[in-house]
Amino acid sequence: MKSVLLHIYDWFHAHRLWLWTGTGIVLIPLIVLALLLRYHEDIMDFLPVQAEDRESMQIYQSQQAASRIVIIVEADSPERICDLIDSLETRIGPPLVTSPDLDAYLERLQYIHSQMPYFLTENDYARLDSLFSKEAVSTAMERNKNILSMPGTGFLSNTIQTDPLGILPLSVGAQGQFGGAEAQAAFTGYNGYMMTADLKMGFCFYDTPYGATETQRNADLVDSLQSQISSLLSRVSDEVSIRLLGAPVVAVGNARQIKTDTILCISGAVVFILALLLYAFPRKRDILLIMLSVSFGWLFGMAVLRLVTPTVSAIVLGIGSVLIGIAVNYPLHLLVHRRYTQSVRQTLEEVLSPLVVGNITTVGAFLTLLPLRAEALRDLGIFAASMLVGTIVFCIIVLPHLMSESETPVRDIPLPSKRLPLALSSAGLVIVTLAAGLYLRLCPQERFDSNLSHINYMTSQQRADFAYFDSIANQESHRAHPFLAPSAREELSARAARWQAYWAEHNADSTVAVIRAEAVQAGFNPDAFAPFYTVLTDWQPMEKIDTDTLADLWPGTFDSVTLNEHLTSALSDHFDYIGLCCSLIVFIFLWLSFRNIWLALIAFAPMALSWVWILALMQLFGLQFNIVNVILATFIFGQGDDYTIFMVEGLEYEFRTGKPMLPQYKQSIILSALIMLVGIGILVFAVHPAMHMLGAVTLIGMGTVVLLAMTLPPLLFRLYTGFIKKTH
Repeated sequence: MKSVLLHIYDWFHAHRLWLWTGTGIVLIPLIVLALLLRYHEDIMDFLPVQAEDRESMQIYQSQQAASRIVIIVEADSPERICDLIDSLETRIGPPLVTSPDLDAYLERLQYIHSQMPYFLTENDYARLDSLFSKEAVSTAMERNKNILSMPGTGFLSNTIQTDPLGILPLSVGAQGQFGGAEAQAAFTGYNGYMMTADLKMGFCFYDTPYGATETQRNADLVDSLQSQISSLLSRVSDEVSIRLLGAPVVAVGNARQIKTDTILCISGAVVFILALLLYAFPRKRDILLIMLSVSFGWLFGMAVLRLVTPTVSAIVLGIGSVLIGIAVNYPLHLLVHRRYTQSVRQTLEEVLSPLVVGNITTVGAFLTLLPLRAEALRDLGIFAASMLVGTIVFCIIVLPHLMSESETPVRDIPLPSKRLPLALSSAGLVIVTLAAGLYLRLCPQERFDSNLSHINYMTSQQRADFAYFDSIANQESHRAHPFLAPSAREELSARAARWQAYWAEHNADSTVAVIRAEAVQAGFNPDAFAPFYTVLTDWQPMEKIDTDTLADLWPGTFDSVTLNEHLTSALSDHFDYIGLCCSLIVFIFLWLSFRNIWLALIAFAPMALSWVWILALMQLFGLQFNIVNVILATFIFGQGDDYTIFMVEGLEYEFRTGKPMLPQYKQSIILSALIMLVGIGILVFAVHPAMHMLGAVTLIGMGTVVLLAMTLPPLLFRLYTGFIKKTH
C-alpha cells in the first residue's frame, strides 16, 4: 500500500494540473450534497427505541400533561393566593385554567369505568372473587350510602354508579387530571382553586399549543408568561412567589443553556487552540493547511451522510465537532514530522504507515455504531467514519503538494527530559493499575446512568419543585396500571381476553342479581348501577385499537419508569457492545498491520489498561456514562490507538535502524492531545449537565489514554527487545 500511495504522489507531483483539476471536480458534488442535507432536533433519535417505543413516546408527548405549563403561586395566605391567581387570569387570559375541570374529570371516570377490563391486572383478579361475595357487596352498598349522605360528595355519585364495588381505585380515573390517590390527599380545593393541603401553594395551568418539544415557539410563550408574572410581582410584596414548571419550561431552559454553553465553550476553545497552533507553527500557512484538511474531511462526511439519509439530527453534527480533535491528528503528524526530514516525499514515506493504520482502526471503531438501534448513533458512525476517511485521503493525496519543500518550522512542546528507570516505571504502573482494579472491586457502582432527567438542565428551584411533586406521586399506582410501551396493543388484547376468560368460569347474571338485591336492601333503586351491570354482562373488546385509543384508555398513566427500565437495558447493552467491538476491531487491525502479535499487544495494552483507570477515576469522582458521553467510548479508542500506533512504530523504527524517530512522534502526539483535551475538555466549565459530563469524562479518558500511550509502550517494548536479544 505504501508503494502504491508513494507512486500516486510521484505522478501528481509531475502532473500538478491534473491534481488541482481533479480536486475541483470532486469538490463540486461534495458541496452540492452537503447543501442538500436537512437537519432536525429530536432527542429520541439517540435512544435505542423500537417502533413501538417511539410510538408510545409520541402518545405521551401528545397528551395534555406533556404540554402543560404549571404556574405555582406561593403566598402567606390562601386568600392572597386566590387574589394572585385571579390577577394572572386577567393578565394572561385563556387558555389559562385556574380551577380543576370537574366535568372533564367525571367524564373521564365514566369512560374508564366503561372500559374497566383494560385496566385490570392479575392482582385485581386475585381479589375479584372476594369483592363479588354477598358479604363484600353488602358492605360496599352500606359504604356507598354513607358516602352519598355526606355533604359535598355529589360528584362521586357517577363514580359509585359505574363502580359501586370499588374494583378500580379512584386514582386510575384521576390520572392526567389530579394525579394518584396520594396526590389527591396532598391537594385540596379552596374557593374553587386547587391548592396544596397546607394551603401554602396554589396552581393554575397553561397548555401550550406547540407541544413539549417545540422549543423555539415555547420560548416566546414562556417569555410572555414570565413577563406577565414579573409585572404582577413588581406590584406586590416580596413574600409572594410565582414561578413556572413543566416539560415545555424545562425544554426551553435546556435549549437556552446549551446555546449559552456552546457559544462560551467554543469561543474559549477556539482561542486556546489557535494560541496553541500559533505557538507550535509560527508560519500561518501551516495553520491554513490544517484547516483545509479538516474542512475537506468535514465536507466529505456530510456528503456521504446525505447519500445515506436526507435528514440528520443537528445534535449529530454538534457532537461530530469533537471529531476535529481526531481529524487534526493527520495533518499535524505530517507537518510536525516535516521538520525532521529532507523532503516532503521522505516525510510522507516515514509517516504513511502509522497514519493509514491509525485511520483504519479509528474508522473501524466508529463503524461499530452502525448496528445500533439508535438512529442518531448510526448517523454519527457514518459521519465520523466518512469524515476521517475524507481527511486522510486529503492528507495523503493533496496536502503533500501544498506543503513547502523547505523545512517546516515547529516549536517543541516541553516534555519531561528525564526517563525513570524501567523497574521503577513498571512498578508504578502495576501499583496504580492494581489499586484501580481493587477500588472497582471494593466499591462497585452502576457504570451507566439511563435517567434522562440527570442530563436535563434545571434551576435549583425547578429541581426542588419537581422533587416535591415526585414525593407526592404514587408510583405503585403507576406500576399497577402501567403504559407498557413495547407492546401496548398486545397487552390490551391480553387483558380483554383475561376478562372474558374470567366470566367464562363465573356467572355474570347471578353476580348482577346479588348486587341488585343488596342495593335494594341498602335503599338504592335496583337499576341504580345499570352501567356497571352492562360492563359485567355485555362488555365487548374493541375491534381495532389505534394510537388515539391507547391514549384515551390510559390517559396520563404513561409509565416512564417502565420505559426507562427498558431503555436502561438497551443502553447498557449498547455500552458493552461498543466497548467489546471497538476492542476487537482495534486489536485485529493492529495485529494485521504489525504482523506481529507481540507488537500488537504492546500497542493495545495502553487502551485496555486505560479502561481500568478510567472506570476507577470516574467512580472515584462520582461520574457515570450516560446517553451523551457513552459516545466517547469510540472516541477514546479511536484516538488512543492513533497514539499507541505512532509510539510503537517509532520504537520499532529506532530498534531496526538505530535512527531517532520517537521524539518527533511524541511532539505530534502531545500537540494533538492538547488540542483534543482543550477542544472538548473545556466543556467541563459548562453549566448544562450533559455538556459538563462530556467535558469531565473527556479529561479523564483522554488524559489517561495519553499518559499510558506515552509511558507503557516504551516499557513493554524494552522488555520485548530484551527478550529477543537474549533468545538470539
